[in-house]
Amino acid sequence: MNQVSNPVITSLLVEELHVKSLIPKPTAMGTPLRYSSAFSCGRQQGYAALDVDPTEPMDTAGAWATGLGTIVHEALQDAISRRFPSAQFEVPSMIGDFLSGSCDALIDIYDVGTNYGGTHVLYELKTMGTYGFDKQVGWNRLRGTVSAPQGASAKAVAQAGMNAIGIELGNPDIRIETLVMGSIGFEALSINKANNMGVSGVNRFLAEFEVPRSEWEPLAQGEIRRMEGFAFTIDTGFLPERWAQDDDNKFMKLDPNGRAWQCDYCSYRSLCQDDGDGVIKISNSALTKRKAK
Repeated sequence: MNQVSNPVITSLLVEELHVKSLIPKPTAMGTPLRYSSAFSCGRQQGYAALDVDPTEPMDTAGAWATGLGTIVHEALQDAISRRFPSAQFEVPSMIGDFLSGSCDALIDIYDVGTNYGGTHVLYELKTMGTYGFDKQVGWNRLRGTVSAPQGASAKAVAQAGMNAIGIELGNPDIRIETLVMGSIGFEALSINKANNMGVSGVNRFLAEFEVPRSEWEPLAQGEIRRMEGFAFTIDTGFLPERWAQDDDNKFMKLDPNGRAWQCDYCSYRSLCQDDGDGVIKISNSALTKRKAK
């Protein structure tokens, strides 16, 4: 048996997903910043707001992960619509004139049949690899142990919370008290380990967390203020500094010459390296010099 070095058939889907990943996605309502950039690097958000072409476009592995996520999102939305016909999907909203996005699903509270409070529940789904999923549910697959679940990441909650705030701003009759955060892992826990760890059914590969307003609103409001600062910096002719927040809601200074995963997956890494540290005047940025060539 010979392994093919350049797959001809098996790679066809990822090739299509990779092509789609290279097409720029506009923000939901034409704003410079988007909810989905919650907790990400200010410099990265500045480049994106200026419609800078990526210097490191997403590779095929990244396109595969995001493409599978999109496929699962769309299939789940179809399933939600069959169970809750009044559900709305990809509902766009805006905060100020600088920030916008769309939620995965907005469901009438009476359709859900659970006392979440308010008028609607906002649902957000994240698909993820083994490490991210296990962290959320408190698993150690190697040791076969279970600890207290950490729940959905602060970044995901902040993103969903901004969606909720934006929807409420545009629709005074809507009140969202609870976010429902869904997580689907790409690898199910094995049957043997599941039995030993007391895990059963769909819990082997998916989880769902309810987040009350008292938890999500402070995260969302804090991120709105941070991104408003980025928007002001960009409007005044500068690129923001390389500050981001991690999954534990802690601020971190990024260095594109370092080993932070945020920089490993950044589409503007080499451009950021050329521009250097600190707040950079847009007219002095390497992106200006590249456009001039």
